[in-house]
Amino acid sequence: MEQFGQVIETTNDTATVNLQRHLTCESCGKCGILSGSGRRDLTVEALNPIQAKKGQRVILETDDRQILFISFMLYLVPVAALLAGIYLGLAAAGRFNPTMNHELFAVLTGLAMMSVIFMLIRLWDNRVKNNPKYKLVITGLIEVTELCGDQSSD
Repeated sequence: MEQFGQVIETTNDTATVNLQRHLTCESCGKCGILSGSGRRDLTVEALNPIQAKKGQRVILETDDRQILFISFMLYLVPVAALLAGIYLGLAAAGRFNPTMNHELFAVLTGLAMMSVIFMLIRLWDNRVKNNPKYKLVITGLIEVTELCGDQSSD
């Protein structure tokens, strides 16, 4: 996946990059609302093998498979744990105490299992946080010579 941003700080082999969610002409005003304060930016740390300097606009890339894997881990695994916990909670509630509120026990069991999964994901995140396999990589520079919007030179 390819993204674009501007380097705001460099250290050794990494750079802090401000990614723009709206990638067309930053401040020319031709885009109306999209170029105004409604745009939210994201700051990330990226590997900098090309030694981009502060202020340069850059192209960043990451492996699509890694994005899919991380999305799966962050979204689907916790939901699966919640549903499995609810199912197991319903099954266990009847065996342990037939007079208890089965639904409440099932929901609490599901939430407990989901919480455990979130803690495990947090531990995994701390372990792989500095792994280059999961970081964005600056792969090129962007030349800022293009005209904004549909301006024509007279």
